[in-house]
Amino acid sequence: MNQRSKFLWLAGLILTGAAQAQQAPALEVGIKAGGTFSHGYTTIAPQPGAFEGVTVPEVNNKSNGVGTGYSAGIWARKNFQSIFLQAEVSYNRFLLKQKTNVPQLDVNASTTLSSRLPVSIAPGLVFATLNATSESVLESINVPLLVGKRWLDGRLRVYGGPNLLFVQKAEATRTSSGQINGNAAIGFPDVPIPASTETSNLMSQRAGILEVKNFTYAAEVGVGTTLLNSLDVDLRYALPVGGIYRSTDITGFLGIATLSVGYRLGRF
Repeated sequence: MNQRSKFLWLAGLILTGAAQAQQAPALEVGIKAGGTFSHGYTTIAPQPGAFEGVTVPEVNNKSNGVGTGYSAGIWARKNFQSIFLQAEVSYNRFLLKQKTNVPQLDVNASTTLSSRLPVSIAPGLVFATLNATSESVLESINVPLLVGKRWLDGRLRVYGGPNLLFVQKAEATRTSSGQINGNAAIGFPDVPIPASTETSNLMSQRAGILEVKNFTYAAEVGVGTTLLNSLDVDLRYALPVGGIYRSTDITGFLGIATLSVGYRLGRF
């Protein structure tokens, strides 16, 4: 082998080694922060004393807009040639806004309502309409375990996996109001029910059917892009498939979107 051939062989060996080094798995670590956006509805099975002491057959809580919260944490990503594994630990706050309307409640079913009547009325003659809005807050430590596909040297990512939620706080603030509807046949006028607000700890047994679990899990999917070599922008959507409430008598839907910005602290 002449000198020129040896030089070309050595140059090729160096370039091959450099290419292999660039393709070798790399571990990235960083921080992230962003906002959460929650929406959903719930159907609550019959429960005593749901509104003003009245036993309600069923409550259908509808979405009352998108609730905003926050997310902040750390992440680690193990890159391979075309896929990656990512784990995170973050603290999150989710806000769910709901509203409900309960029509035609016989006021005699509740001592609280019947006590507001100016006179004693026989059952089945006077009914009440109740309205309520609620804001439910859930704060949790989340541990997503994700696997994804990467393109353009990692600048574009698509991923999914389970998200483990360790609930730290859950409470609901509910404002209810309404009226006792008049009955012209007996000369009874409308009687307004003043608005009242109460806050409940949903991690206590006192919450009854609304008690929230200490731990649950969600299915999460997302897409992300890397800008300026170290800045990540991610959009995700999660569904708590493990259920939020301890009771299986509550059904419904809860969707959580998260928009976050991350910064890579190092690569190893």
